[in-house]
Amino acid sequence: MGSHEPSSSSSTNGGKKSSFRRKVFSGIKGKKGDEMPEVKKQKKRKAFKMKKKVFRSSDPLLSVFMWGVHQSVEQLTHCTIPPLLLDTDFKAFSKISIENYNFNSDNMTGKFKFKEYCPIVFKNLRDRFGVKEALFNQALSSCEPYYESKVQPSRNSLLFDASSAQGDALKEKERGHKYFYSKDNKFVVKIFHSEEVEFMHSILNVYYNYAVEKAGQTLLPQYLAMYKITVSSIEYHMIVMKNVFAVNLRIHKKYDLKGSKVDRAATDKDPTLKDCDFLNEDMKIRVGEEKRKHILAMLESDVQFLSQLKIMDYSLLLGTHNVAQGHEEREMDEEHSSSDDLLDGEEFNNNKDSDVPMEIEEEEEEVEDQIYENGYTYFSDPAISNKEVYCFGLIDVLTKYNATKRAAHTAKTMKHGSGAEISTVRPESYSKRFLEFMSNAFV
Repeated sequence: MGSHEPSSSSSTNGGKKSSFRRKVFSGIKGKKGDEMPEVKKQKKRKAFKMKKKVFRSSDPLLSVFMWGVHQSVEQLTHCTIPPLLLDTDFKAFSKISIENYNFNSDNMTGKFKFKEYCPIVFKNLRDRFGVKEALFNQALSSCEPYYESKVQPSRNSLLFDASSAQGDALKEKERGHKYFYSKDNKFVVKIFHSEEVEFMHSILNVYYNYAVEKAGQTLLPQYLAMYKITVSSIEYHMIVMKNVFAVNLRIHKKYDLKGSKVDRAATDKDPTLKDCDFLNEDMKIRVGEEKRKHILAMLESDVQFLSQLKIMDYSLLLGTHNVAQGHEEREMDEEHSSSDDLLDGEEFNNNKDSDVPMEIEEEEEEVEDQIYENGYTYFSDPAISNKEVYCFGLIDVLTKYNATKRAAHTAKTMKHGSGAEISTVRPESYSKRFLEFMSNAFV
């Protein structure tokens, strides 16, 4: 009996092995009918190829700016906005220093620094001004910004060539132009001096409280972020703002108004129209009595705020769009684009995915919709026949009346006389004259 137990055990184990083999090796049969093990084919994995160029610009400064904005917004994604900001939030900063950056080496410098001032404060301001983080990130980091140009055509024209405009970016930078814009034209970035950064820091807490108090009902610049970028050992200080002309309309005339008449006219070097041009054209901002009261009340509050901070030399940046003229121009642009496409053997297609922002339909209701999206834009009085759209807001509000301005005031007074309406005057006098001018400009 003892000799049969091992045999029985062996037979049982053998049966289990045989059953196991049938389960594992069932599937593919060989040439002679023998069962072969099933082999799973491995998929060939191709290396990931990025379809979209990121953080790429002909200017290394813009490439670093795009990279830094993206990093900053991503880092703040999980930060909740506190109900009450502390004094430390107005002194905080984040800093990234890169020593050997190899990605996009053709466009990005290998060594740079990116510093963001008061990130929680500005994130809070973006929220209060109705700017979504995703939109802010996409507008400034997904597409290459473009430099301001004195002769640049409207970005809303169908004939606008983004590549040629950006091709002159370095030339514009060398000319000393201090601004560049997001591709969608919603945001403007000003490159400014370290003194202005210090002054901005000194008034940021007061500015924030004023913005909260007014709940966005202000014509002051809407500051959204402040950075310092170091490229090739050169420091650039930048501040991001909402663009006053952030509507999909062609601006036909642009004015810079201070309420002064001395040396305040357009020149070949600076073609922007000014106070004397505004008066010589007998120009009026025709918004109707109700809107006029609302706008002047905002201006009075904003100007009083600036005067208390000893700020002067600010301007009202005004852009006008003639609805009838814009409609004619759009038709001409469409005809021109259609003829070009027919010559190329292609059917013209007004595509929403186009790189060129399209003008909105020149209907009153749709233009009114655009007004409520942007607090800087107003439609003309419905009672007038020549309909216009006005875009305006206060700019250059970081100039304090200091020793330099006092010296300039003395020099201009000696040159033009004590009664001349020079631009460099004390903040109280500046604000009073400014409001008087605006009271006559709006009807």
